[in-house]
Amino acid sequence: MSLVADVIAAARKSGKDRGDVCGNSGSRSPMEEIMKRAEEARVGVCQALTDRYCNLTVALQDTTHLHHRVITALKDLEEAQSNIKNEVVGSVESSVGEVGGIVGRWREVVCTLSAAQTLLNIHTLLEEAHQTQLDHNFLTTARNLAQVEELIAAAAEEELESQLEILESLQEELVVRRHQLLYTIAEVWTETITWEEESHSSGSRSVTLVIKSQSAEQLSEVQQILGALYMLGELTRKVKQLGNNLMTHMIKPIITLSTSVKASERIDRFALEVITESTATANKPSALTVFSSLRQVFEVLFKCLLRCPIGKEEEGLTLMQLLGKQIGTEMTDILIKDCLAEAVPCSRKQLGEYDVVRDATQEFQTYLAGLGFYDPEEKSIIEYASNVDVVFSNKACAHHLERARELMTRPVHVTVSITPLEPGGKLVIQDEAGNKLDHTMRLEKLLVAKTFNLPKCQISKSICELVELLYEVLDEACGSAPAYAGRLFYTVRSILTLYCHVLPIAHAHSLATLPQYAAVVHNNCMYLGHHALLLGHQYKDRLPKDLREYSLTTVDLAHQVRQMAAAIFLKAMQGHRQSILDSLREAPGLDSAGCDASAVAGAEQGMRQVLHQLQLLHRVWQNVLPHTVYTKAMGTLVGSVVEELVLKVVGLEDISADAALALIKLLNMLKEQVPPLFQCEKDGTTHIRDILKRARMRGRICSTAMPPGTTKYNVDWEGQDDGPLAHEFTPDEAKQLIRALFQNTDRRAQVLAKIK
Repeated sequence: MSLVADVIAAARKSGKDRGDVCGNSGSRSPMEEIMKRAEEARVGVCQALTDRYCNLTVALQDTTHLHHRVITALKDLEEAQSNIKNEVVGSVESSVGEVGGIVGRWREVVCTLSAAQTLLNIHTLLEEAHQTQLDHNFLTTARNLAQVEELIAAAAEEELESQLEILESLQEELVVRRHQLLYTIAEVWTETITWEEESHSSGSRSVTLVIKSQSAEQLSEVQQILGALYMLGELTRKVKQLGNNLMTHMIKPIITLSTSVKASERIDRFALEVITESTATANKPSALTVFSSLRQVFEVLFKCLLRCPIGKEEEGLTLMQLLGKQIGTEMTDILIKDCLAEAVPCSRKQLGEYDVVRDATQEFQTYLAGLGFYDPEEKSIIEYASNVDVVFSNKACAHHLERARELMTRPVHVTVSITPLEPGGKLVIQDEAGNKLDHTMRLEKLLVAKTFNLPKCQISKSICELVELLYEVLDEACGSAPAYAGRLFYTVRSILTLYCHVLPIAHAHSLATLPQYAAVVHNNCMYLGHHALLLGHQYKDRLPKDLREYSLTTVDLAHQVRQMAAAIFLKAMQGHRQSILDSLREAPGLDSAGCDASAVAGAEQGMRQVLHQLQLLHRVWQNVLPHTVYTKAMGTLVGSVVEELVLKVVGLEDISADAALALIKLLNMLKEQVPPLFQCEKDGTTHIRDILKRARMRGRICSTAMPPGTTKYNVDWEGQDDGPLAHEFTPDEAKQLIRALFQNTDRRAQVLAKIK
């Protein structure tokens, strides 16, 4: 009799004698036998799997035998369960306690057998995964490994891990199998997609993407690879790597450089080659060329690789969609910045040609959306291309600023002369149409044509072009829409502001070393500031009507430009003055010339050096600066030299007759050499008396008062407070001068006592 028959017979006997204790023990003995056999099966399975995965012992026959025993035990258990439900349940109602114990032990048996079944399922899945991996059925392998991971996780949640120590070893085996699968997939992926780079002697460079030709079977293999990577969570990383290579070697060069695309197909492969020309001879491609090349690239990629579906069919996900998520935003930004922005014209004359680019952009966007690269709701490229008014105004204003900056950084030594206009009648005031305005204010009627003319001087050609640019921008603003006209007017203001910031930095070295540079830059700034004063008034009535009610002026910026001109020339003047005074102060013998006439020879050498520097500035400045500016600048420098000489003479004491004659010769040298520095080409004379009146008076007093002229001028110096000493010297300087010029006598003491 079988084990199940024994259990049923014992149950029937127990039903006849409910109170008989023997009947109870008869039913308990077969259940214990079932538990014993289940435990033996569990122990056997654990031992077999431990030998396989922990102890690395191959016991395939034992495992098969144990598997058969487990299946037999499960069938016996199911048959016993069915008979108990049909025949024993009614009899067991009177023995609730006994049935509860049997059910509890039965549940333990079920848990034990379930654990054994879980281990067997894990083992079976691992074996199948190994075989499918060898057959390159990677998707099935990934699914089996995913099921193994789920079974191990379920066992851990059911707290079977404490009973089944082999789970830890199975977890390690799962990790090893995953890495083996990823390594195998990587090898196949590398064989499928390869990159070849080559540099040519002409300076060009080519990058070729070779894709293994995809027949129906090979396409299925690629789909297997992609599906496995998707299930393993590694597909995003692979697609990102592919996208980075495409951006670096193909998409970016096509957009930013001059390239050509060649696609070829053979029996076993597709080849996509991008040839980049040498940067020395390459020109930036047009937008139409870029769209054509990119479309050719995406056509080849979609045909042989990117059309493969990924994941479940209901998801409808393709490799092209994943690629678009990875590089779509980056490609859009580069396409807008380096292609569409360059295609926008800088003038309204070329604006009509942009319609072709806009249509090509729409077609390219639609094509990529159809492939799945772009989301249907993505409209960044189309919106940028369609919003041409804003893009055009930004581009035009940026172009004007860029051109202005280029003019500001040009060398300023290439100069032209400007001359004031001859009087030609009253000032002509224009209306908004450019015609003469008859009704003017009284002040305008009184002004002559040359009221706002600059004096004759030299300015650089670059500043002339910059001023012409300002007028071109304002002329364009007069015929534009109010919004764009306003931007153009403020672009003019930005150019003037930019000039104040760029010029001192761009020409800092030349301004510090070349005298002509400072003079020309001074004239340039004055010329630019002069025009900036009148820009707003000239175009006020010619701008669009919506702008006329606003105060549009550049007078404030004209003041800034003029201040910069004065500051630059003043700094240069300070440098020249310091250099001249250093030459005079460093001349040997001037400090000791009062008692040693031979020491004046060294001072004479220093004076000749000073005169040489002044003559050099005369040659550089005379034809560059306006005459009034030149005379003031040269007069300031000459006055500084005279002041320094007077201070040196005043600092001496008890000058001897020979030394006095030598000093007089030194002062006469300066007196003779200075007038030619102030000659004007117009009339050949100069107003040097007004320029150097005080300096010449101080020098004349020093030269004529020295011995032997002491006796002649001695009486004059004893005059009232309105004498020459009182006008030209302070009391301390007058006392020191008397001590230097006169010997120490009672009469000198009386004169010094009178000076207060």
